[in-house]
Amino acid sequence: MSDRESGKPSSSAPAATAVILANNHFIRIVEAWVRFALAAPAVIRSFIVVAASEMAPLWPAIQTYTSPIGRSISLPENGAGATVGSSAQPATNIESSAVREKKELATADTSSVEASEVQNATRAETSGISADPLNFGQHRRANVSKKQMKIDHPKGNKKKLKKFYTRQNQLIDQFLGVDDEEQNAIEEDARVAPKIKFAVNASFVVNFCLFIIQLYAAISTGSLALFATAADAFMDLVSSFVMLVTSRMAARPSIYKYPVGRTRIETIGVILFCALMTTVAIQLLVESGRNLGAGGHESGELHIIPIVFVGVAIFAKGSLMVFCLFYRKYPSVHVFYIDHRNDIAVNSFGLIMAVAGEKFVWYLDPIGAILIALIILFSWVTNAFEQVWLLVGKSAPREFISKLIYMAMTHDEQILKVDTCRAYHAGQRYYVEVDVVMDDETPLRISHDVAQSLQRKMEGLGDVERAFVHVDYEHEHDVHEEHKPLYVREPKTKRTWKEIFTGAKKKVQGENPDSQVA
Repeated sequence: MSDRESGKPSSSAPAATAVILANNHFIRIVEAWVRFALAAPAVIRSFIVVAASEMAPLWPAIQTYTSPIGRSISLPENGAGATVGSSAQPATNIESSAVREKKELATADTSSVEASEVQNATRAETSGISADPLNFGQHRRANVSKKQMKIDHPKGNKKKLKKFYTRQNQLIDQFLGVDDEEQNAIEEDARVAPKIKFAVNASFVVNFCLFIIQLYAAISTGSLALFATAADAFMDLVSSFVMLVTSRMAARPSIYKYPVGRTRIETIGVILFCALMTTVAIQLLVESGRNLGAGGHESGELHIIPIVFVGVAIFAKGSLMVFCLFYRKYPSVHVFYIDHRNDIAVNSFGLIMAVAGEKFVWYLDPIGAILIALIILFSWVTNAFEQVWLLVGKSAPREFISKLIYMAMTHDEQILKVDTCRAYHAGQRYYVEVDVVMDDETPLRISHDVAQSLQRKMEGLGDVERAFVHVDYEHEHDVHEEHKPLYVREPKTKRTWKEIFTGAKKKVQGENPDSQVA
């Protein structure tokens, strides 16, 4: 018989009651922990605010803060002035949330490279350097009109004064905008990349169509000037293919074969482009001179259809030239801009000379071809020399070097002086070498972090390929003694013709001929 049937109380009732009470007690404990967890941040925040306000008088005595990764970070001096309840950030918020997150990442990550990058970012955000530490902004003139120049400088040259203050304003704007240039360059490259691709592809298509049209016009008319323009269009196709290949090679670097990248191959591609166009120009000169010396000849009749086709091609070239004009600072687009500009002049002139040679005087056609060849030759030889000087290592403009010096001087308070600053071309972009002076007691960690962050900052500029920062403790040495002498030459000595042809050296007065080293 069961307990229920006998009327006795169930033996499982006390156990069930105990389980219910235990569950209720556990739920209360969990609720208490949840409430404590929700209230803990506010309590801790209030405690830190009170502690920070009490520590405010002692804040100037604290010089550095040692992070969990063992790096020394300079704390901002304006943190001592923060008071509780003011509109400004309280003393506990001296370091932003982003800085705290970066410190936590540096603590969790044991990689020395990543920890160094986190430390550099932390130093940059906590350095306390203002956006305009040298107060250059107050020297910027709002009104640089000639009328204002006449009021400010009655006896001065208004045109030169306007030019001077305009350049000064531009230089100040460059100085004050160096911190945002890296991000702006990245955003600009992402924004204009599709347009650059369109300019290159559209130029290739138009060059192909132009070659077909001009070849048809030259064959149907027999005009030497139109043959010259057709040859120019054909070489444009070849050069477009060369530029396409070089740009693709530059976009796919091989860090083991080419540790600094292959961006300079674009410059070599431009030089090869110029060599091809120069070859075409010389060949046109030879053929036109031969035709001119042979005397008069009969050419085909000019029809309206080839002339209309050439006119349409010229219009398409003009449209692409205007489009490439806005993006000509990019190497690939700049080459096509020059190509379209020259093609408009060459094709227009060639069409005019072909019509004039057929309708008026026969020798205008070969003369026009010679002039077209000279235009092509001069244009591309000039461009080739410009590219060669970029590979040789031409120096950067003074304005750009001034901007680099400003960046180095205002980068960190540990930098006392800028000893040397060089910037020179290595292709389309610059290589930068900067020697900065720090105190001789500066710890190695701090000097390394400052130099590395300055290097990354300079490499973030759109025109800089690589940057090298060297730290020194004094500036009184000769800067040319740090590297292999490049400009020191042996003194010239006069030699006779016999010594020149035999290779014998001139005897120095007082030298013993018997004292020779075996």
